[in-house]
Formats: sequence, structure tokens, C-alpha cells
Amino acid sequence: MLKHKERNNRSILLFLVIFLLLSITIALFGIIRGASYFSSRINSQPSTQSLRSLWQKGDYLSVLNITDSNLEQNPMDAHSLFFRGLASYYTAVSQISAEDESLYLNNAIVSLRKLLIRPDAPKIEIVYYVLGKSYLMKGRYYANTALEYFQKARDAGYENSDTFEFMGEAYSILGNFEKSIEYYEKALNNNNSDRLYLKIAEDCFNFGEYNKSAVYYNELLKRTNDESLKKKGLFQLGKLYYDIENFKMAEETFQKLNAIDPGVAESHFMLGETYFYLNDMTEARREWHRTLRIDPEHRNARLRLYN
Repeated sequence: MLKHKERNNRSILLFLVIFLLLSITIALFGIIRGASYFSSRINSQPSTQSLRSLWQKGDYLSVLNITDSNLEQNPMDAHSLFFRGLASYYTAVSQISAEDESLYLNNAIVSLRKLLIRPDAPKIEIVYYVLGKSYLMKGRYYANTALEYFQKARDAGYENSDTFEFMGEAYSILGNFEKSIEYYEKALNNNNSDRLYLKIAEDCFNFGEYNKSAVYYNELLKRTNDESLKKKGLFQLGKLYYDIENFKMAEETFQKLNAIDPGVAESHFMLGETYFYLNDMTEARREWHRTLRIDPEHRNARLRLYN
């Protein structure tokens, strides 16, 4: 009887030991699994450093995918809003479709405006600058807002090499040509691109500064190797000389354009008009006929020849 009782005690003890070991094993497994899951969650949340790395590589779509995921968990995460705003703007720039461009621009503006709510918003001067560019891309009804943000970026100590050019463009859209010329000319100190000379020349013409406009058109023609810009510059310079009744210079300029590209109907028509005011009707009619050979539906050339 005593031996039977001892065997029962040993069996109970063994059962308790096995049960205890099993419990410890299950607990350890749970702890390890939980730690592994927690670690994976941390690793799945990219650090600011990894976002910066993707940004520097120009992988804007990956930045957008990651930040969208982050913002689902934390809608006001500062670094995600920052990188999402920047990536959205630069993705918008590369879009062909106006609808897609508008979508990404709106995403950029929403992200960066939300970021400004936070008192600890990083790189606030960059935020202002990119908001300025985003609003400028949205068109004339947002030009004033674009100017406000460019000025805020400057007040925060940030001026990019193209800041003055963008501000000039915004003033030009608003029809404030005095200001647009002022900022375009400031932009020349940082970026004397061919297109910038064209913009200044156009706005000087719009503002009635014809001599200055001619100087900038001629500077463009002297500098540029872009044939399309050269043709546009020659046509607009010829038109300028025609409008101020400097017909000899208009003749010379339209002849240069026709030598480069004899297929521009409007250039032949304007040369014909120039000869008309130079009292050379033979050459005038010759140019109007050339106009109609290029564009048989050219109404003004028809009126000149057949009325």
C-alpha cells in the first residue's frame, strides 16, 4: 500500500514538472514571438534617415508609398508630412496629364499646410518655398498666394537660385510688369538662362519699355543655341520694331527669321506689312502671296491681296 502511494506521488510530481515546463515553454514562445512582431513593426516604420535616402535618390514614388502608410497610423507625423509634400510636388512636375498634375499638387499643398499646424515643423523655410512653387503651378488664381509663401521663405532666411525668377513669374501672371521685371532682373544674378532673357524682354514690352525690351531680345539672340527660342525671339523682336514703327529694323529682323525658317506664315505676313509701310508694294505683295502659299486660309493676307 505504501509503495502504491509513493508511486502516485511520483506520478503527480512528474505531471506537475511537465506541466510547469510546458507552461514556461509556451510563455517563452509567446514572448519571443511578441518581441519578433514588435521588432518587425519597428523595422516596417522607416526612419527619417531612410526617407531622406530615398528622397536623395529621387525615388519619389517610394517616398509617397511609405509616407502614406505612415500617415495612416499617425496622420500628423511631421517627417512623413514633410517628405510627402516634397515628393508630391516633384512628382507633379513630371506629369503629362493636367489632372494628374493637379492631384499631386493638391497632395503637396495639403501635406505641407497640415505640417505648418505643428509647432515643431522641420525645415519650415523649405516648406514655405515648396508651397510657393506648388501654388504658382496651380495658375493665375493662386499667384498671390504663391508670392506670400515665397516671401515667407525669404523672411525665414531661404532664397533658392530660382526664387526671384518664380516671384517674377507670379508678378507677371498678375499683370504687375514693373515688379516682374524687377524680380527677373534680380534673378539674372543667379541664373542668366536664355528663357529668363525672353521673359524679361516680353514683360518689358508689355510694360512699354521698348528699348529695354529690344536689348533683352538681342541679348537672347546673341546667347541662345536653341532654334525654337531664336525663332520666337526674332519674331517678337520684329513685331516690337514694327509696333514702334522702326520699319527698317523690322524688315531686317523678319528677313533673318525667314532665312532660318521660311515656313512661318505670320513672319512673311508681317514682313509684307513692313514693306507696305516702307511704300514697297511689289515686295509687300510678294510676301503676302508667300503667306498664302504656306497658309491658304490666312485671312489678313487675303484681305490685303483681294480687297
